[in-house]
Amino acid sequence: MLSGSLFGSIIGSISGGVGSALADLLSGYGHWAPFTLVIKGIEGYIAGLSKDKRGPLRMILLILAGIEMMAGYFIVETILYGLGAALAELPGNSFQAAAGILFSYILTPVLKKVL
Repeated sequence: MLSGSLFGSIIGSISGGVGSALADLLSGYGHWAPFTLVIKGIEGYIAGLSKDKRGPLRMILLILAGIEMMAGYFIVETILYGLGAALAELPGNSFQAAAGILFSYILTPVLKKVL
């Protein structure tokens, strides 16, 4: 989300998708890499739409990016492991989305001044 907020949708999509898929590959979750590439790529793209936006619109776009990530993983987890497992993962994915939203919202203006 932070890369998208700072550099736009294309960089956010590449950074979110490729970076997260590589993390899956390197951490032993290679079977998740294709799904992560798509889910996190879309999340980064949506977050990138918030570049140069201010106030509520920026927050709404970041929230939509987080919702997309949660929904994407929920769908894949439901298909692979069943509804119960997908529901069990929802709190962790919600925390991940909330952290991304908050860090992006707070750090983007600070880092833009530095960059």
